Amino acid sequence: MRSLSRLALTAALTASLLAAPGTGPAHAAGPAHAAGPALTGLTLGGVHNAYEKAAYPYLVDALDAGNRMIEIDLWTFFGQWTVSHSNPFWSDNNCERGASAGQLRDSARNQQFPHCLDNIRAWHEANPGHEPLIVKLEMKDGFHDNRGRGPDELDAVLLERLGGALITPADLMGGHATPDEAARAGAWPTDPKGGILVYVIRGTAENDSLPTEVEYARHLRDHPADAQVFPVPRGSYGAAADPRQAYEESLRPWFVVFDGSATGFAALPAERRAFYAPYLTAVTGAHEVAPALHATSPSPEQALARTRELGCLGATVVSSDWRAVPGWQGPHDRTGC
Repeated sequence: MRSLSRLALTAALTASLLAAPGTGPAHAAGPAHAAGPALTGLTLGGVHNAYEKAAYPYLVDALDAGNRMIEIDLWTFFGQWTVSHSNPFWSDNNCERGASAGQLRDSARNQQFPHCLDNIRAWHEANPGHEPLIVKLEMKDGFHDNRGRGPDELDAVLLERLGGALITPADLMGGHATPDEAARAGAWPTDPKGGILVYVIRGTAENDSLPTEVEYARHLRDHPADAQVFPVPRGSYGAAADPRQAYEESLRPWFVVFDGSATGFAALPAERRAFYAPYLTAVTGAHEVAPALHATSPSPEQALARTRELGCLGATVVSSDWRAVPGWQGPHDRTGC
């Protein structure tokens, strides 16, 4: 998602690019929308590991189910974009080869990450003006720039597949010096419909002297106009008042998305949660907050109430395994909390 000034300047180019195969879609694909709450004034629900076939037969099914966040696990060690929960050797997922709405749900699954993005693009183009979509990437074994799978290559594949639909750090920054300065100034987009925001977290199988969030934050710091993704610091909603203090000073203002447990977030004193108010905050394991709900199948009313509860505490993204539960994902406007 480009700023309004850039959208105005590039509208003609975007229209021509859409006619070419393999180019990303434009964000402004549908009718204009009146400005509403900023992205961080909404609460969006979504599903953990939505790419797994046990979750949905096809990735597009996760999007059609109303999820506003989908999580994808990505392996890079062998110089591939492998999408799988626990197997770095080959992809095991519900992504298919279809790159247009008419090609979905009728081709082989277990595809590489670019095909997952093609599926998202096809859904985006078939649903102009859709509610904002968050894509959470867990870099299972981190980046491997020496194998052609570093931050710049991730940017390239995202830009090629999703293009102007992306809400990027540069979109947030506008004329501000850093994402942190922009976030604290309230510069998050107020018309995120049709937009897709991607953030990356450190993976559970990562054993790297240069962790995912450090490597991407350095890339973002050094190439703010080109970076397509938001990095996430470790330790969100934990003991540290500001988890960014664990990182080198020059990186701290480049972290504005946080991700951690819903129980940790809900347990914070109000003054501690207030620190996170300007930022995009994602919480995981929503069912675990007391009183605990069923991990996969609470009633729709329970799921909705829990999502609203966490939203009123300040959560932007609420993640769960409520794959078959309808109607809880929002977006929910938090102005009435």
